[in-house]
Amino acid sequence: MLRHVVLFKKRQETTEETVQEIMSRLEALHGQIPGLTYIKCHRGLPSERPVVYTFILDSTLEHADQLPGYLQHPAHVAVNEWMSPFLESRAVVDYEVP
Repeated sequence: MLRHVVLFKKRQETTEETVQEIMSRLEALHGQIPGLTYIKCHRGLPSERPVVYTFILDSTLEHADQLPGYLQHPAHVAVNEWMSPFLESRAVVDYEVP
């Protein structure tokens, strides 16, 4: 099993409504991508600290070798392309769970 965790930081001008829409679109990937068994976004507490990320995506794939297919899946690509202009940065951690 593979955990795919992404931290997202919104641009200063990105509204809270847009953040919620990004999270909804990401969670809507469930059931669309083979091997994706879990996906959930969690909003961080609002903060002006420069090191704080806006929200986190927590997801699980059945197998580590499914990650490339997830990343290249048209539904994932579409969400990624749509949300990217609203984001300042992101950080990714992928790790295997026995």
